[in-house]
Amino acid sequence: MARPQAITDEEVLAAARAVFSSRGISATVEEIAERCHVGVATIFRRFPTKQALFTAATNLVSDTEWSQFLAQQQQQRRGAGHARAALTELAHTMLDAARKMMPLIMMKLANPSMVDREGAIARATWMTRSLTEYFQGEIAAGHMIAVDPRVAARIWLGALRHIVMIETLGSSLDGLSTEQFVEGLVDMFYKPAPKRKRR
Repeated sequence: MARPQAITDEEVLAAARAVFSSRGISATVEEIAERCHVGVATIFRRFPTKQALFTAATNLVSDTEWSQFLAQQQQQRRGAGHARAALTELAHTMLDAARKMMPLIMMKLANPSMVDREGAIARATWMTRSLTEYFQGEIAAGHMIAVDPRVAARIWLGALRHIVMIETLGSSLDGLSTEQFVEGLVDMFYKPAPKRKRR
């Protein structure tokens, strides 16, 4: 009797993302199993088809990182100075996740049979709603300018996706670095604390 393999779904998905990113859609389940140091049957017990594995790998990005970050920030609401640093950290956390996923998303869109429209809509709705709720709290606390938080969430997400797309293409359109872009994006949303008058 063979010893059961101790591997998590997230480890399989991380390997699948890496293999699909380097080999494209033509990557095989055998290559993914080899990277995981497990047999093909172990993969197929968790994901019944290559398409199911590809879909899961491109849908289950580590959104938990930034959703946990948002939850933590909401619990720890501090002063306006901390809010600016939190927005900058949020942007970098989301950029890191987007950089991992952009090549896979582009591959997925190039293969219409792999697109799960309902799942994509549900994920986009969840992302926008989570960010909207975070921005609502920051606006209520006086840390962000008073705007419709739904619009702010869409602009934030769109801006970060745009910078990742530009990075994916290889060069800046106007010489603006990613760090400068993030700082400028944060400045558009952040509301500094009013200066105290000297007596």
